[in-house]
Amino acid sequence: MDLVRARKVTLRAEMRRFLNGIFSVQIENENEIVIRKVFESDLYRPKKRICVYVSKQKAEISTRSIIYDIFSKGKICYMPRWNKDKTSIEMVNIRSLQDYFSLQIDEFGFIEPDDQEREIATQLDLIIIPGMAYDLDGNRLSYNKEEPYNEYLAKCQEWNNPPKIMALALDGQILKDKEVPVNVNEQKPDLILSSQQDIKIR
Repeated sequence: MDLVRARKVTLRAEMRRFLNGIFSVQIENENEIVIRKVFESDLYRPKKRICVYVSKQKAEISTRSIIYDIFSKGKICYMPRWNKDKTSIEMVNIRSLQDYFSLQIDEFGFIEPDDQEREIATQLDLIIIPGMAYDLDGNRLSYNKEEPYNEYLAKCQEWNNPPKIMALALDGQILKDKEVPVNVNEQKPDLILSSQQDIKIR
């Protein structure tokens, strides 16, 4: 195991212990503030084609209100789906709330491989991504070692109009006194929102 991977394993263990100790009422309070910031953000309001993860962790910002808002505002909703080998992800169109409710979602917020004919995104305006931790420079720690977002976000940079990237975090997921270990090819969000601070990367 290389040094960066080993440091990530250690940090994930530390974060897991910390997140498991956060009270539900604190999560709910922070969630309300962060979601309000999303709806007020210039990175979200004017955007039409939005990809959003499905929140599955106990201690993370819930995306359910965002998913509801996307459909209520007539925006176009996409979500990350595993390919059949579970080696990479693609962003696929979710047609309605009923479609969303019918999905099989794994523990990391990815749609399980399915046989439905779905539009695969070739252009997106905004991708909202999950993360276990962030540092003040915008570096991100994924929830599991098999991290498919970096590869996908790197491909998006080759599009004519690359999407903006937004990350949502509980305050404790933003590390103020340490750095997230990263490799040189890892992608950063444009903006990280928490209830106490906003970190604009670019």
